[in-house]
Amino acid sequence: MNWRTVAAAILAGSASAFLLWALDRAGAWFGEHRWMVGLLPLAGWATQWMQGRTEMGTVFLGTVLTHVCGGSAGREGAAVRVGSLLAGAVKADLRVGIAAGFGGVFGTPWAGFLFAQEVAGTGAIWACLTGAFVGDWVARGWGAEHTVYRIDAWPVWWAMGWAGVAGLAFGLAAWGYHLLVDVVRRWVPVVAGGVIVAIVLYSTSAWEFAGLGVPKISAAFVGPAGVWDWLVKLALTAVTVGSGFRGGEATPLFFVGATLGNVMSGPMGVPMSWLAGLGFVAVFGAATRAPLASTVMAVELFGPAVIPFALVACFTADFASRRAQSFWVDYSSRS
Repeated sequence: MNWRTVAAAILAGSASAFLLWALDRAGAWFGEHRWMVGLLPLAGWATQWMQGRTEMGTVFLGTVLTHVCGGSAGREGAAVRVGSLLAGAVKADLRVGIAAGFGGVFGTPWAGFLFAQEVAGTGAIWACLTGAFVGDWVARGWGAEHTVYRIDAWPVWWAMGWAGVAGLAFGLAAWGYHLLVDVVRRWVPVVAGGVIVAIVLYSTSAWEFAGLGVPKISAAFVGPAGVWDWLVKLALTAVTVGSGFRGGEATPLFFVGATLGNVMSGPMGVPMSWLAGLGFVAVFGAATRAPLASTVMAVELFGPAVIPFALVACFTADFASRRAQSFWVDYSSRS
């Protein structure tokens, strides 16, 4: 470890805190000025115009524009990307910036460390570990606050079987999300994507599906969700991200997983908050190909009691997503 590692972590943690603050303000502004959704296509055009100029500015400003105009996107993409750019600026390992950005924006340093290892390749172990924790501490030092989610009821041990069954559904949801993103990326330009999302939100007044959707995620742990809430959020996020808007995917994927788990908990006869929590991490883990990081995130969020269930759900979801993708590629190549 050297000063470059520490500097990268401090910069990435500070950037995560600033991003959280900016997006909180952007979300609050949109909540009071819903007419801003009409400017979403213009925000998409502006984001596209900024491409190729200043990458860091494009990431920050593009993400804020997405949220202030009601686009369905997350925040971790910006935090991780800016973290890696800042690490590069001080000539530190890029994985340090990824770990620090992830740890800082979610308040889960162990998951941040493992996420950097799973998505960017193993290496720089101690530097990434230091970066993840320093990034988290710095973000918290700047006043960053993270939503608390709780599992308030636990099933008996044999519910691991239901965790596996649910994991298959979570994995297919993650695969379906990526499939739709690919279709949108190929056929829907950013301005058209903004028009689609704006029309859906305005015509249905489904404002809870705009932005991060944190209130709906929290609600999925304590009360019934709409049967198709997960699919609506999945589609709106795929159109937003796939068409070219800036932002992340993690929080919308948390939304998809938590509401899907909520819906399945009744037929399975398992606690609602328990399956919402498993879906929260498993869809994200399958979509990012980071099942170990998502399992550890579950432990950091919900406590050690979740370990066996999260392992089964996250790795089953990752397996299902990979197998579905492989089957689709084979089918497409024969068609």
